[in-house]
Amino acid sequence: MKLFFLGGGNSAKIILEEMYDYIEKAYIFDKNKEQVDKLKYIFDNVEYKEINEIKDLEVDYVIEAASVEALKEYGLKILDMNKDLIVLSTGAFADKIFREKFLSRIKNNNINNKVYVVSGAIGGIDLINAIYDKIDSITLTTRKPPKSLGLEIAEEKIIFEGNAVDAINRFPKNVNVAVTLSLAVRSFEKVNVRIVADPNIERNIHSINIISKAGNYNFEFENYPSNNPKTSYLAPLSIVGLLRNLNNNFRIGG
Repeated sequence: MKLFFLGGGNSAKIILEEMYDYIEKAYIFDKNKEQVDKLKYIFDNVEYKEINEIKDLEVDYVIEAASVEALKEYGLKILDMNKDLIVLSTGAFADKIFREKFLSRIKNNNINNKVYVVSGAIGGIDLINAIYDKIDSITLTTRKPPKSLGLEIAEEKIIFEGNAVDAINRFPKNVNVAVTLSLAVRSFEKVNVRIVADPNIERNIHSINIISKAGNYNFEFENYPSNNPKTSYLAPLSIVGLLRNLNNNFRIGG
């Protein structure tokens, strides 16, 4: 397959490592060209391209593996170039204006491209998709080591309680998970978020409690970080899982 990456950082590197045998060409745009040069040194199928060159390239998917800011800056342009887009930085959709523009562009542009929002640092999205209209509430409790939140404390402390939009506005680099859940349940009002600074843990822990007419469910995810401590290893692997599933004739799950 041929891929275009928006972002040439750690997530792109993990995807390239996992999918190397399947990727014929990987075009990459990053404002920091040194990031792309590092990848070109490791992988012989990598080539730097400017974002506007996407329209002239034959690519199977454009993969956003950069940041909330990058998706907000380039997401609409990518849609206009009629390419299938895979999104990792779901926090961009906490911005109501951007979210409405993005969804309107998909609906009204008479375009055939698809947008895939991956599960990122959590699982259970397949279950939520199956019962989203029967869900009464979702509570996400995210526990993080205090240092990752800029704190030096000796006891557990709740530092935020509120909805997903307020959470992403307060902690834009930390709670893509809250927005992913909101998108899956089709409601930002049904997702309650608690962020806890916990000095007794070394890794981020996401606990999800779902109350619904189909049943009640609890998930807990304790993720190892990638080389970038702000990104879990699972997040880019969720893109790898999607790519593998999209190219299989026998698919299991969503």
